Amino acid sequence: MESPAVPNSSSSFFELVVRQNIFVQALVAIIVICVCTRIRSEYNFNAIKNDRGSGIAPPTLPHWLPGLRHALSMGWSLKTFLAHCLNKYGCETPFYLDGAGEKVLVVVDPKIVRHVIRSVKECDPNPFIHDKVMSQLMGSPAAAVDYYRSPESTVDYDQMVQVRQHCSGSALPALNERMFNVITRNIDEACVSSADDGWLEVTDFFTFFQQHATSATIEVLFGSDIAANYPTFATDLWTFIEDMDVFLAGLPKFVNAKSYATRERMLNYLRDLSRTHDTLSAKQALNNQWHPAAGSIFMQEREKMYTTLPGHDIDARASQSLGILFGSTSILVPVSFWLCYHTLRTPDLLSRVGSELKASLDPSTNKYDFSKLNAIPFLQSLHTETTRMYSISLVARRVLSPVFALDDKYVVPKGTQIIIPSRYTGQYTPGWAAVRPSLVEKPLDEFWPARFLTNKEGEKERYNDGGLTGNWTSFGGGAHHCPGRFWARDIGLVMQAAFVEVFEVQINDVEASKRLDPVWTETAFGTVRPTGNIPVRIRRRKA
Repeated sequence: MESPAVPNSSSSFFELVVRQNIFVQALVAIIVICVCTRIRSEYNFNAIKNDRGSGIAPPTLPHWLPGLRHALSMGWSLKTFLAHCLNKYGCETPFYLDGAGEKVLVVVDPKIVRHVIRSVKECDPNPFIHDKVMSQLMGSPAAAVDYYRSPESTVDYDQMVQVRQHCSGSALPALNERMFNVITRNIDEACVSSADDGWLEVTDFFTFFQQHATSATIEVLFGSDIAANYPTFATDLWTFIEDMDVFLAGLPKFVNAKSYATRERMLNYLRDLSRTHDTLSAKQALNNQWHPAAGSIFMQEREKMYTTLPGHDIDARASQSLGILFGSTSILVPVSFWLCYHTLRTPDLLSRVGSELKASLDPSTNKYDFSKLNAIPFLQSLHTETTRMYSISLVARRVLSPVFALDDKYVVPKGTQIIIPSRYTGQYTPGWAAVRPSLVEKPLDEFWPARFLTNKEGEKERYNDGGLTGNWTSFGGGAHHCPGRFWARDIGLVMQAAFVEVFEVQINDVEASKRLDPVWTETAFGTVRPTGNIPVRIRRRKA
């Protein structure tokens, strides 16, 4: 009878464990599969990237997990993962991210971006807005989303017309004045509890600014009753905004129950607002003026329009209102903060902006002429530079044509979801230098207020953002350029008037605060905030 086999002296402990432990064997097999998947996908990526042919599909980024591919990383934090990918693999080659079969194409090269934006018949932003933004992010009911997708729907065009009508041109002075009055009133009320010398000590300037700017925007658009009925609305809105990638990724509620509960609280209140509008409208209590319960004429007109649309019950109207709040604050508020913050911490800039603001003040009415201010080339350049650096968002397009050629090399099929990260297009030096070398006299990762000024000897300053389609995508571009960009610009001026001239803001330690500037390599989109608290003190400026 043979005796059991005994490992000889040359057998390692590792070999023994592997032979006798099925779990270790499975683990080793998984590791081998993942490594092979990584090697194979990296080879495919580089082969396609270096291929000199034409009519080929863009490469998919290397990955470790067969089947799932990038799904776990995208689900954990899409904004962080996308930044990691762009930092590692560069911006020259368009590439796919693949979340278990759901693919998105990332494009940064300005030549391709320009082509995508200008191809309005082949590349449409609305499918992404309907499926991702309205359905997943805003929680629109299926009936409303089905209507948005239907051939008879004109809602996308009607919305653009409404925004242009009520948030640009002749509508701006009234909006600006109300915004200015609300923000200064709220800061005055915050300063009531300050010390005898009038100074209010603020532990974090960003949080203070965010809270007051958001609350003022909500009141101007939706009425003043919201502050009394739902005092934490601004805080809840930012909780929702910060977690937008949870919703866009389509993750279930249990992954982040707090975010879903926060959204539901806001939607419940917005449903009540819609009911209030209907009641006031039935009583003919709305006379084409701002109303404390029904809000701005803009929101009153939107409510009126949506009551007539198929599939638009109270739930759908509330989701549309949440969409307006998101669009009016998520980018506008942080950009306005950085506009004011850079001004306050830079003596030369503070002096220049202060002089322009003083010159636009009518002493007889004590009102600022914002239409005059937004025509000043330097202030235009300052706002554009701030938006370029601090508005880090995604521009999205979906391919509608059977095949769409990105350039001479790459083609993509119908249904391809294209995303364009504005932070990377805004700092892609080769693209900007190709437009005008003067644009990159100072590095694009450096804040330079005069970047968009063209000065010929003996001539006045001129603002020039021409030729930048595909490079500067903070407000989209082409036929789908954001219609609210003019109000966004004016809100920046309103905030500067408040925080630079009406109130005196002193940063406790300017040099220390500069060390809290954002780390640009960490996120591809979302809110740009300082990396720590910035203590300041604030009081109404004394005559």
